Order: sequence, then structure tokens, then C-alpha cells
Amino acid sequence: MVFRVGHSEVGVHGRMRVVSAINRFQDIAGEHVDRLGFGVADLLRGGRTWVLHRMRLVFSRVPGLGEELKIRTWYRPERDLYSLRDFSMEDADGERVVFAESSWVVLDLKRGRPVRLSSAMPRSYDENRAEYFSTGFKEIPESEDHDIAVRFDVRLNDLDINRHVNNARYFEWALEAIPGEVLGSAGPSEVEALFRTPARYGEGIVSQVKKVSDDPAVYLHRLRPEGSKETCAVLRTEWPVGIGPVSGAAAGI
Repeated sequence: MVFRVGHSEVGVHGRMRVVSAINRFQDIAGEHVDRLGFGVADLLRGGRTWVLHRMRLVFSRVPGLGEELKIRTWYRPERDLYSLRDFSMEDADGERVVFAESSWVVLDLKRGRPVRLSSAMPRSYDENRAEYFSTGFKEIPESEDHDIAVRFDVRLNDLDINRHVNNARYFEWALEAIPGEVLGSAGPSEVEALFRTPARYGEGIVSQVKKVSDDPAVYLHRLRPEGSKETCAVLRTEWPVGIGPVSGAAAGI
């Protein structure tokens, strides 16, 4: 897929938002599985759907407004439960600007539990898989303490075709709690999320963030329903140091 970074995809500094990159990756993944016959609409007919388990993005640089980019994606099953999927976003010179890796499960909507890929997928799934994968997923500690907390309401506009909160919203809520001077000074070098329990329509979600390192700047994030001990997602974001607030340098959210 080749596209240009649109006005709706950039933040105040004219650079692509993290959530815009995630939405682009989700869209091409959806188009890929639709074409192979095991997209969300196909699975929903059997009472199942795809659910994102974790995602990690690595930014070489943050693309700018109007820049022409190409996205590629490929997948491989892991231990018959997780479907690993990688993404590459490349510039006009063929240089990779964003790499992402993700892990997905097929969820039985009635039982609320993952099902084995061998029983859920058609033959086309195995026939089109990639053969080699390496993963760089890291452990994300869950911090009970926090420096900043921001509250959000789950709106109807936040839900996707599964009637679940769109995956990109969790990243958006997490990044919103980062201090403005960080968001306004540099794009992230790495963003990783692990999803645990879904946020539900009408809930209040509290986004908590704790800075745990200065060089580079590393933040731990926790998203939880207001008044609950449950955790919807934990995230880790890493930001380069030594970059001043120069126009055009920031990713926004």
C-alpha cells in the first residue's frame, strides 16, 4: 500500500501521530485478512473475532505531512494461539521509518476466550504465512505509582466493528498523559503495549504515567477503569533525549 500522510494524520508540529501509524497498520492488516478470507466480518459470522494482544512500534524517524510512504505486512502463527504480524513503513527512498510487530488472538465472543488457530482458520491462513519471524517484545512492568493521571470517557465513537474500543484509542489515552514538553520536543523512538481487559462503553478510563528513566526518557503507562483494580493495558514509551522544542520535530499524539 502506498499513501501520502494526510492533514488528519499529523499533530500540531506537522508530523505523523503515533495513533495514525497504528490505524494505518490496522487498516492494511484488515485488508490483507479480508482478501485471504479470514477477516473480522468472516470470523464474526462464526461468533469469533480478531483481538490485539500486544504491539510494539519502533520509529527511525517520524514521517511528515505529505510524505509518500509504503506499508508492507506479513504474518506467522505462534504456538497455535497467537498470530504474529509485522509491519514496515518505508519512505520514497525505500528506507524504513517505522517498524511494528504485533500479536493477535482469535476470540470466541460467547465464551470470552481465545481459540486455537488450527480450529479457527481456513486453509488460506496456513498457505500464505511467512516462514521466519523474530520478536523484540519486552516485559512491561505494571507501576502502581504514577506522576500524572488523566481521565477519559469511553464514547460510542471509540468503538469499532467488534463493539470494542479501537486499539489505537488505548495508545492515544496513554500518550495524552505524557508531559507536554516531551510531546513537544521529540517523536518517540519506541512504543509498546500489552492488552489485558477491554474498556467498555460508558466507562471512565484513567490513564496513569510514571517516568522511570531519563536517558533515554522512559515512561510506564497503565490504563484502568475508574474505581476498579483491573488493568485494561500497560504500555512502555521511550523518547530520545537532548532534543529541544524545534518546530517539525514532534510527533504529537
